[in-house]
Amino acid sequence: MGITIDKDLARSAVRAAFDLAQSDRDLPEKWTHLARILREAEASRTFTPALCTALLARACDQSVDPLSIKSGFSTRTYSLRSLCHEVLVPLSVELNFDLRATGREPVNNQPFFRYDHFSEISKVRDSARPYLVRLEAALQEVDDLNYTCSDALSALAATIRVCVIAADKKQRSVAGSSLVESSLIVQTEDFVNSGEDIPRKLQACVAAGLDMVYGNVKSRRLNDPSRDVPGDVHVFMSDGIQLAVEVRGKSVSAQELEQFVRSVANVDIPRASLVVDAANHKRISNEDLLALSLERKYGRLVKINESVSSFLRDAFAWSSRSAVEILLEFPDAMYKRMSEIEVRQSELDLWADLFADDSARETSSEAADVLFGVDEAR
Repeated sequence: MGITIDKDLARSAVRAAFDLAQSDRDLPEKWTHLARILREAEASRTFTPALCTALLARACDQSVDPLSIKSGFSTRTYSLRSLCHEVLVPLSVELNFDLRATGREPVNNQPFFRYDHFSEISKVRDSARPYLVRLEAALQEVDDLNYTCSDALSALAATIRVCVIAADKKQRSVAGSSLVESSLIVQTEDFVNSGEDIPRKLQACVAAGLDMVYGNVKSRRLNDPSRDVPGDVHVFMSDGIQLAVEVRGKSVSAQELEQFVRSVANVDIPRASLVVDAANHKRISNEDLLALSLERKYGRLVKINESVSSFLRDAFAWSSRSAVEILLEFPDAMYKRMSEIEVRQSELDLWADLFADDSARETSSEAADVLFGVDEAR
């Protein structure tokens, strides 16, 4: 058997590291730099929580192998998943520092869930491999240099400091401008359909638009594997889900729409909506007649929007908010919904800049040079 980390001791260590991160104390720059680099790894958002968990384990027990994934690998290994899920993730929410991955068990995912130790990892996306190499080399150095619990706590604090800054950026408010509603719609549609993370931005747009109409809107993580009800965005009322919205960034056929409406009817949700916006989407002919036909067949109200602009026009038109309130509140709602669904920071900054009067764009993180003396790829 390996090592079992005392969870109460681990919680105390996280709080101590967080206090250090919030202080003016100088912290190890190489760990700050590594934490920034790992946040650039769009191919794997699990590297940041893995780094924090490994440093936390070492801060609790100097004999721990920081390259552990599962406790059964050796007498020095611990459960990366358990420590992350039971201690680090809950405290990241309570203390407000951003681990990048938003799930409850971020390291129960690629590339960690199928291996017992970092040394065994063989399958990883090409775009993620250089970041994994850096992470593994850094943790190997912790072992080679025999980091004490105090050394590891300082490294953890440096890493959390970067996570705190990221959380603050995500939670900043985006003030509306003097646009009219129609201009805001055009600007939003252009933004959603350009740049990166288009599927995430589209879903965030739908959630933010519904925020202007309803009080309790929930948006799923993209490609949520634990999906138990149909739809990507849901409107909740006192007696449960009242509207399920399927958001698609690719062509949708009439048959696919019917499959969605059928699934909504099967779980007794009274309203179904499709929002599709894709260059290759062939407009569903006579969508009103199709919606009426589906309503008669399945007994659900059906709404079809085949562009961002069509959806937002409906949402804004039926909102109880005034035009001024929409212009002030929608940009901030869109920013928060994009943060929630893990749109990359560069896109968040672009959105914020659309509504900034004089603010200059924040500089991007340092170029990803080699850390700890390793090459770009294994």
